[in-house]
Amino acid sequence: MRRARHRSPTPNRSTCRSNRSSGRRSRPGSSGSLGYSVAVGSGCLSSAVHEHRTAVRRPSTDRWSAVVTSTRLRPAAATDAEFLYSMAADAAVMRWVGDGKPWTRTYFDRRFSRALATTDLDAPDRPMWSIGVEDAVPVGLLSLIRRSDHVEMGYWVHPEQWGRGCAGRMLGQARETVCNLASVATVARGNAASRRVLEKAGFTVVHDADPLTYRRSPSS
Repeated sequence: MRRARHRSPTPNRSTCRSNRSSGRRSRPGSSGSLGYSVAVGSGCLSSAVHEHRTAVRRPSTDRWSAVVTSTRLRPAAATDAEFLYSMAADAAVMRWVGDGKPWTRTYFDRRFSRALATTDLDAPDRPMWSIGVEDAVPVGLLSLIRRSDHVEMGYWVHPEQWGRGCAGRMLGQARETVCNLASVATVARGNAASRRVLEKAGFTVVHDADPLTYRRSPSS
């Protein structure tokens, strides 16, 4: 009698590939490489919290799943210093800000102190910083400055939140608080991701030099 030969089952190749790939940590794409649009802005943001609900799909590799989350803005507080400095000291975040170099702690502290001293936008030309928050987690910064006939907008998004639409949602919050003033933002020509964010938010180019100047009318 011939004895049957025992053969080990052949692993499913597609399953192996899937398991290997699912273990990879996703990285933010270039579409999330948002720096400052340089300026800031909302003409009449008060200390009240503004909320904007939107569907957001977070990366499947972290603890989040596809949920309806809320984005809100709150005034920056002294306790936000380390979160904000983690962005100010990050070369990737600061690539499109100013001279493109990370801020020193001394410079950051000086800018942050000035922003904390601004509690409303009644006085022109003074920055007021607001923190974008989702599910009690800070995701970015919206900087606001009132000018004579418009408001300037600028924003940072924490690298862990890149590619999730946080900048657009913060701009949406600013839109609700601009009142009857136009919104203006400047962005480097090479910062394609931030340009897309602004254009999607209703901004159009009004000055074609580098940096580009974008403007959004209050009625748009």
